[in-house]
Amino acid sequence: MKIGFYSSRPLEDKRNWSGTMFKIYEQLIKKGYEITWIPLIEYTEKEKKIFNKIEKTYNKIFNRRYNKHLFIYKAKIAAKRLKEKISQLDIDILFVPTKLNDIAYLSIKKPIIYLNDANAGQLLNYNPYYFGFGLLSKIETKYIEKLALKNADFLVFSSDWASNYAIEKYGINKEKVKTIKFGANIDEPSHIIYNKNFTTFTFLFLAVEWEKKGGQLAYECLKILREKNYSVQMLIVGSSPPIKENWVKIVPFLNKNNPEELIEIQNYLQQSHFLFVPTRSEAYGIVFCEAAAYGLPIISTNTGGVSAPVKHGYNGFLLPENSGPKDYANQIEILLKEPSKIIQMSKNSRLLYEKELNWKKWGDEFEKIIEKVSSKK
Repeated sequence: MKIGFYSSRPLEDKRNWSGTMFKIYEQLIKKGYEITWIPLIEYTEKEKKIFNKIEKTYNKIFNRRYNKHLFIYKAKIAAKRLKEKISQLDIDILFVPTKLNDIAYLSIKKPIIYLNDANAGQLLNYNPYYFGFGLLSKIETKYIEKLALKNADFLVFSSDWASNYAIEKYGINKEKVKTIKFGANIDEPSHIIYNKNFTTFTFLFLAVEWEKKGGQLAYECLKILREKNYSVQMLIVGSSPPIKENWVKIVPFLNKNNPEELIEIQNYLQQSHFLFVPTRSEAYGIVFCEAAAYGLPIISTNTGGVSAPVKHGYNGFLLPENSGPKDYANQIEILLKEPSKIIQMSKNSRLLYEKELNWKKWGDEFEKIIEKVSSKK
């Protein structure tokens, strides 16, 4: 089976989509498929100027933002150019992760499998990038997305949050939609110590975007617990907030693609008792899979697709979106009073990783989709 993999970067590049593209590519290779990288189509300088003019004109008339990634004129050019490129390739299936604009008007005889962690429509006024678009731009965004999802032969999403939106909002046949959870983008440890030292509890905040991922909320929560005389400390990895407390350790950005820095991240995961990332918006959250691989209970928010890798009451807690520091402190306090619950949640987290949140499982499920799609053509 020959698969054309449409991606902005070479498939061996571990930086692409925080390593997710590489992990997908790795699984497809392990399954024995012949993979051809199809680089993104390119636009002429003249076309780019027209795109910019459309955006600026819209901004000027409506005083609102315009989604320059998803619009009809650009989508039609992309489809034409991609069709020409595919006609020169020997592939059986076209695999398109995230680039829905380019397949909205694409007419080819090869089956198309589309993958994403969310729908653009559900990110409007949810994800920071999708704030401030004007009404017409929102309509056009959803129109392009619906065309793309209808045009694809199969859709793969990482959470039911995303899958259900495609089915319910765009009328996509549920028979061609599948939820397959992503895995961890770092190697799991061979051994986990579940019965850690519980004299001091370390809460790991592993994220680059301090505000978006709820860093300040986590910090304020832990301050409350310390005021209640609980021995807790915060380990911040990836962000550099202006905090100077002797119970807060800050480690700036670490690159997973650097072997030495990757080992640092793995050590911090092993040393911590919890992953505490009360994110404000999230399509999925690979970091939750990585925490599960290391047997960490997870404290986060019931928002977006977080409930895919985090099962409330099983391998962590998901609090409502409007919860404040006191709400999180009250929930965490229950665990701190009974370390046996922490141990059980830690074991549950690793079990969930082994059962659902790993790339081998993803590869096995995706293989079934390829077989299903190829049998129809």
